[in-house]
Amino acid sequence: MNPFHYAKSFYSNLDLPQQLTWAFALLLLSLVAVMAGVVLVRRAFGGPHRSSTGALPPPGIAAFERYEIGARLWHVGLVGILLALGISGAAFYAPGSVPGPLPVLGLAWLYVHLAFAVLFMLGILVHIIKAPQIDPRQMWFDRRDWHQLVAGARYYLGLPHELPKLGKYGVWSKVFHIALVLLALTMIASGISLGLDTLGWAVIDQNWQRGQRLLHDLGTFGFLVLVVGHVFWQLLKSRSQTKAMVTGTIGADTFSVNHDWDRWQPHVASHGAKTGEVDHGQ
Repeated sequence: MNPFHYAKSFYSNLDLPQQLTWAFALLLLSLVAVMAGVVLVRRAFGGPHRSSTGALPPPGIAAFERYEIGARLWHVGLVGILLALGISGAAFYAPGSVPGPLPVLGLAWLYVHLAFAVLFMLGILVHIIKAPQIDPRQMWFDRRDWHQLVAGARYYLGLPHELPKLGKYGVWSKVFHIALVLLALTMIASGISLGLDTLGWAVIDQNWQRGQRLLHDLGTFGFLVLVVGHVFWQLLKSRSQTKAMVTGTIGADTFSVNHDWDRWQPHVASHGAKTGEVDHGQ
């Protein structure tokens, strides 16, 4: 499989790679499918075992705040922006794949793509400004994350294991976040370069632009793969954890099973005794 589309260079008359192909994107997605298959087969023989050690939350609490309202709104908005970027980007990545111009408004898909790219960058900026208020230490790696990695590997190898209780996020959520940041920076930097040249605001070397197109494609395909993988892991969670993405709260029983009070002390959402579905495999 050749991952590139080629075209002759205007300057050298050589066939040079100009784009990554859809086949390359499908190859990356197939790796996600393989990962999902391994996870589902392993879980068919039993879910991971969570440690019983770790500080418990104070008594008399029914639910904790899992996702702040701002984080939930930002997440929903980001999904819409990414969908619009994907559709508008496909329109000129593969001409003819998306009808144009944009119905009703009559805008070229290029301008739609650039407009949502600006919204994407503004959303990232808002997230950066807001994130320190949500205790950024929850996204930092610490020595207990290593124990989770080792225990997770032992679980998939069918060996005795005991996953430590978490802070707000597990180690793979932290890896996912770092990967998203790197891919977002790749897409933003390459997209700015491509946009400046396309709009005629700067004269940029064509070989440089060709490299930026390839980087932009790679960032886009990588982002797609991470989003698909993220959705898969969310679907593995229990109904109570999935519901938390809408309500923003988790029950105290689920918190006690999965989280260590010494590592994460969220805001109390409600008081009183409560029992419900417990997620043992977060």
